[in-house]
Amino acid sequence: MKLVKVIMRPEKSLELKDVLSGIGFHGITSKDCYGFGESKKIVTQVYRGKVYEQRIDAIKRKEVEFVVPDDRLEKVIETIRKVASTSHGGDGRIYISTLDESLHIHTGDRHLGDSSEEGKEHD
Repeated sequence: MKLVKVIMRPEKSLELKDVLSGIGFHGITSKDCYGFGESKKIVTQVYRGKVYEQRIDAIKRKEVEFVVPDDRLEKVIETIRKVASTSHGGDGRIYISTLDESLHIHTGDRHLGDSSEEGKEHD
């Protein structure tokens, strides 16, 4: 199993959630975040008749996380890229980590990271 984290433009996040739900991913965590990458944004503002340029280092983004079985990872990556891309810089990044196990807080049920073992309790 993999833990997929996507940092993306916020205006694309609802569409991504809907598309992922449509292909069977319902357990998705989403939160607002701010950051910067290679590009920095310059904003021009007028205050009391004077024009000011201000560089904004932190740009609003959306962070979306969910778990993906190994055999579906490439399809999910392709889907994310298709939905999140605007064909411009600053579209975001996809981070992929190996997930060893997860645990339900309420029941204590443990799930191994190996998708074939999902749902089986272990010592």
